[in-house]
Amino acid sequence: MDLEEILKERASIFDRALTGNLKTREPEIFYDALRWIPLSGGKRLRPILAMLACEAVGGVPETTIPFGIALEYMHNSTLIHDDIIDKDKWRRGLQTTHEKFGVPFAILAGDALIGETYRMLSYMAPPELNSVIYKEIIRSIAEAAKDFYEGEALDIEFAVRLDVSIPQYMRMIEKKTGQLYYLAGKGGALIGKGSNIQVENLAEYGTLFGLMFQIKDDLLNILTEQIILGKQMIGSDILNGKRTLMFVHALTEVDEKDKKKMMKTVGNESADQHDVLEVIDLFRTYGSIDYAQNKLTEFRDTAKRCLDSVDSSESKDLLIALADYSVTRLY
Repeated sequence: MDLEEILKERASIFDRALTGNLKTREPEIFYDALRWIPLSGGKRLRPILAMLACEAVGGVPETTIPFGIALEYMHNSTLIHDDIIDKDKWRRGLQTTHEKFGVPFAILAGDALIGETYRMLSYMAPPELNSVIYKEIIRSIAEAAKDFYEGEALDIEFAVRLDVSIPQYMRMIEKKTGQLYYLAGKGGALIGKGSNIQVENLAEYGTLFGLMFQIKDDLLNILTEQIILGKQMIGSDILNGKRTLMFVHALTEVDEKDKKKMMKTVGNESADQHDVLEVIDLFRTYGSIDYAQNKLTEFRDTAKRCLDSVDSSESKDLLIALADYSVTRLY
């Protein structure tokens, strides 16, 4: 099984649908800003997960396309706003929306994508979808949005704290990153008319997948040449003062001398690459990188067990492979 090729094929379905939905109108600069991040690429893992979850419970995967597009709109709206908050300059190798078009148009584009989310969901309204299922999807996507913003608020709060515990950090990324994957698993299973236990398990699979994706992203930031990721340099999260699982773990283990050395660099955008590599060495010395890697393995194994409630199929095999991919991917 060539997983990456399959993912590209599935992603192309949503790319075509996105292109067809996000057409340029007046005012042109607003729609250019609106289209900038959604049409810049990406793995489309949320809509793919929804499609696979639907298929795994015996549903017709194509019926998830409006839902999958809605997930992409909501996801991209959060990326635009997140980039403004973090003052990020690059995403997917391109300028961020606020760098390209200015903050006012970026805010408007992010807000408009939330409207586009619900426009796409309207295409699933009864009689296209059972009214009970439709109401549950609408409620779930609204709750996911609320949870994301709670997670974003916690992320901002944690940025000025050195006493964040690992459980607090995990709860934050579950809200900020895990929620839309949770929604993808749950929504796909609901659309596919899965049983209650299947819906619950595929939603949990989605949450775990989101946690793995975030932790792996943070590991790649310090272990991979950033040209692959389309970012500035190795360890940019350290320079930006981003709270990651490795950093939070290190703070619980590090002695006072090394803590002072670490904090001279964390959040210091004028620090050089040598300083960043020293912090990465401290992460390694105090077992923080191993801790994150072990968490990935733990979540992967739990995610696979969530699939015990669905019958053997190609889609189940792909979900198993996706869980492994979350641990082994290089970009």
